[in-house]
Amino acid sequence: MEEKSGLMMPLAEKIESGRELMKKLNIYKDVPGVGKLSRKINQEIRFLEKVRSTDSVKREHLHSTNLIHLTALVERLLSSKNPAEVLKPFKFPDSETRLTIDIICDGGATWIKVIARNARALTLISLGNGGYGQKSILDHAKSHLKCATLHPHHYKPPNIIFYFAYGIETTLYSQLEKLGVFIEGDLIEREDICPGGGTRENPEAGASSAPKSENARTKNLIVASSPSPQFEISPLLQPAVSSTVTVSLNLDVSTLLAYETARAQDLLQRVNVVEDATDGRILNLIIGGKIKLRSRLVFASGENTRSVTVSANEGFVRAARMQGVECTAILHEPRSLSELKEKDAKRIDC
Repeated sequence: MEEKSGLMMPLAEKIESGRELMKKLNIYKDVPGVGKLSRKINQEIRFLEKVRSTDSVKREHLHSTNLIHLTALVERLLSSKNPAEVLKPFKFPDSETRLTIDIICDGGATWIKVIARNARALTLISLGNGGYGQKSILDHAKSHLKCATLHPHHYKPPNIIFYFAYGIETTLYSQLEKLGVFIEGDLIEREDICPGGGTRENPEAGASSAPKSENARTKNLIVASSPSPQFEISPLLQPAVSSTVTVSLNLDVSTLLAYETARAQDLLQRVNVVEDATDGRILNLIIGGKIKLRSRLVFASGENTRSVTVSANEGFVRAARMQGVECTAILHEPRSLSELKEKDAKRIDC
């Protein structure tokens, strides 16, 4: 009874921390997947509240709650640059297996996996000391890297970041680094554990400039971070249209004023006309709704030349996604016509 009473206060703190997470997520409520994350947090809160109401609290309820991982996920999301989606599932084409990406940021160029487990346990599991069939962090890294090559962003595999909320030991860090995974978290320097059970001193353990504490944990050390994707504006926006669309452009030019005609003709001289695509996954999209024949041809021609399509046609991109096709595009706000702006304009007296 005395043990239960001693657990009630930590339990109440866990519940309150979950409610605080819900408040923090409000600023990202429009990001796809945040609603799913909120439901997961709310589910944990309701479970802990039920435990409290039935007076059946146990120490395991505090140590095994998913709020530990969800808290780390929310904290990393809050520090992400331009988050695009949360808890996004991706399929492997050759199987029914799915991989859920915790955070997609940098507009889609970076995938982040959040790990909120004890650093020593992660190292031991990676050395084969886990339970039967238990995947190690190295297995997860290989799955993420493979999935990234199958689902490129702007024709390049996204950068993979593993964020370790409770740190990572040097042994595991070096292995992940060799695989090509970027790592964030506190670096823990210890003696390496040999697979045979012995230990050996890590020769690079003293390479860190941060002082070692009794727990061998360095404070606030970012081991590595993903480089911010550097897009070259000119090559990215190199004008290119399909030959079919060029006809439409020429027809539109004839209706413009002289100044605009000159600008349009200058644009057409700098446009690289490409052949219409004749095959590809986008041309296999079923016509209907937001999937129009002309739009389908434009996006297909862009993909056929491995170009990024700059468009305001968000409806087409969403409709294609519903059919299982992710278009490589940069979406922008549609430009309103001057006449529509003038309709609601107000005179300003100078």
